[in-house]
Amino acid sequence: MDMARTARAAFVAVALAQAATAAGVVEMPITFRNSYAMVSVEAATPGEEHFLRFDTGSASTWIVDKHCAQRGCRNYSGFPRVGYNLSASTTGDQISPPATVDYLGGKIIGPGVRDTFRLGDTTWNQTFLMVNESSWAQLPGDGFMGLAFDTISDGETHTVCETLLGEGVLAAPRFGLYLGTELNDTHGQPGAGVLTLGGSHEDTYVDGDVTWLPAIKGGGDPAEYQLWRAPLLKFSGSNWEGQFKASGVFDTGAGSISVPSLDVYLMYQSIGWDFAAILSHDHIPKCTEFNASWSVTFSFAGDDSDTADGPDKYRNVVLTGDQLARPGYANRDDACWPPFEPGNNDGFFLFGTPLLDRFYTVWDFGGTKPDEYKPRIGFGRLKKEHKPRF
Repeated sequence: MDMARTARAAFVAVALAQAATAAGVVEMPITFRNSYAMVSVEAATPGEEHFLRFDTGSASTWIVDKHCAQRGCRNYSGFPRVGYNLSASTTGDQISPPATVDYLGGKIIGPGVRDTFRLGDTTWNQTFLMVNESSWAQLPGDGFMGLAFDTISDGETHTVCETLLGEGVLAAPRFGLYLGTELNDTHGQPGAGVLTLGGSHEDTYVDGDVTWLPAIKGGGDPAEYQLWRAPLLKFSGSNWEGQFKASGVFDTGAGSISVPSLDVYLMYQSIGWDFAAILSHDHIPKCTEFNASWSVTFSFAGDDSDTADGPDKYRNVVLTGDQLARPGYANRDDACWPPFEPGNNDGFFLFGTPLLDRFYTVWDFGGTKPDEYKPRIGFGRLKKEHKPRF
């Protein structure tokens, strides 16, 4: 291990030890590498530090193995990888044959294993995939930490949160997320962002109240909680309002706000823009066009259990134009990326980091056991000093 890596590992270890002061609450400082938000965890015995991309849009935790890390898998990220070595760990065991996980941006294959994980003063046995094939060539780390629900985990593995809940380690059945002020590169050390397992810090980060959206089930029969998904009833802007029944999936691993292809033109119409002109490059959105004079409101179904007079029909998540500004479109500093991308046509919106990094978010299971879950997602507008910089 070189001096720079040793210093970085020591810094992270100290930060974790200092942060994990509340019983049952584990604080995971966030490091940005090439715009990927990563957290570190120590795995195996003896332990090695691994940087993992945390992802609410998937459930399987995985780490590349030594062969994949060193020469077996492509790595164009510019960052070295530290592969997991099952044969060198005195606490590791294989638990299942190889499983395959397909993502929108890549594919991995590897068997399920169980080994020791450490975060600050917290140690537990964690199941994950030991990956020997990966197409995630741009990933500046060793793998993923899935934060969706166990129901979609692969290889007989369980998510980190649900493992800790099942062992009674966490103080509360939730995790809180603040992505920080620097969202591209924190220069080899954790930035201001933090992922909090077992608690949340609304008092620190939120200006005003938290807007809570009830999560809904998906999948087959019987339906199960799979993703952090909420019922979307309409969206509206300055010039148009569309009303329908859809769903919104909140995904920390997605770098865009994706709108069903049949609705994306209406989405741009709602803010007075012509998406066809953007596609033909007749309209290059200038960053000066992204200002607080316009906004987009996503209206979700309310929770029918939290008001004395009955359910709130809508729960609104509002993004102003200035919050949607992301410079660098068309390789120009004065142009900003179009705020919405066309997605699929099967009725769901995908809300990635362009929305999530503008809020403090709380992901609440509502219970400690799967048959007790009543999950919900909370959005709190950030205090001025905690807003991201661009």
